[in-house]
Amino acid sequence: MKVMNFRISPDSKYRWVLFIFLVIAQFSVCGYIAWRWHNIQVDGIPYQWKCIPRLEQSAFGTDYIRVVFPEDTTKWLDDTEPRLHETIYVYISRDDKGVIQINGASAHKPPVGEDYMNASVVGYGDSIVQFLVGFDRYRIDPAKADGIYDIGVSDSVIASIRMKKGEGVIEGIFVNGMPLEFCGSEAEKTAESLAGKAAGKPAASVKTHILGSAMVPPKQQNVE
Repeated sequence: MKVMNFRISPDSKYRWVLFIFLVIAQFSVCGYIAWRWHNIQVDGIPYQWKCIPRLEQSAFGTDYIRVVFPEDTTKWLDDTEPRLHETIYVYISRDDKGVIQINGASAHKPPVGEDYMNASVVGYGDSIVQFLVGFDRYRIDPAKADGIYDIGVSDSVIASIRMKKGEGVIEGIFVNGMPLEFCGSEAEKTAESLAGKAAGKPAASVKTHILGSAMVPPKQQNVE
C-alpha cells in the first residue's frame, strides 16, 4: 500500500490556511471551556465538600491549587464489578447545611431528578469503590496563596462547588469560614491596618497559626 506523502511548502498559501485553522481551533476550545465553566457556575447546584488544598507548580509558576477530596470512597451499587479507570456515576445529595452526601456509585446514571458526579475508578475491593472526580483545580493569585501553609488538621477546610449534569467547578475554598485568599500574610496586614484605623490604635494580630505544612512545598527562602 502506497502512503501519500503530504508536505506543505514554506511559500505555500496552504501554510497560512493551516495556521489560521489551528488558531481558530485553539480559541474555540478555550471559549468552550470558559463557557462550560460559566454555565455550571450560573445554573449548577451548590454543594460544600471537605477538601485538602495543595500548591502545584504549573508552567507559569504556582498559580493554582490542586484540591484533594478525602471522601473518595463509597459503596458499589451494581452486581458487576467496575474496571480500573472506568467512568462511573457517583450519586450525591445535600444535607440541611448544603454539605455533600455520597450515596453510592454505579455504571449507570441515577433516575431523573437525582444529582450525580462523573468520576473515574482508581480502586475497588469488598464492594467499595474508590473514585476520582475531574474538578480538582482552583485558580488563585500566587500572592494570595501563602495562607495554605497555615492550614492544619483541626481546621475546617471546605470547597464551595457547583454541579450540573455530572460536571463540577470549584468556586472557592474556605478555611474556618474565611476565603483562602484572605488567610495569607498580605491579607492579615490589611485586616490589621483596617482594624487599627477603626479603633484608633494598632491592632493585635488576629491570625491563628493552624499547622505544619507537610502537605505543601516549603516556602522559598532568599539566600544572601
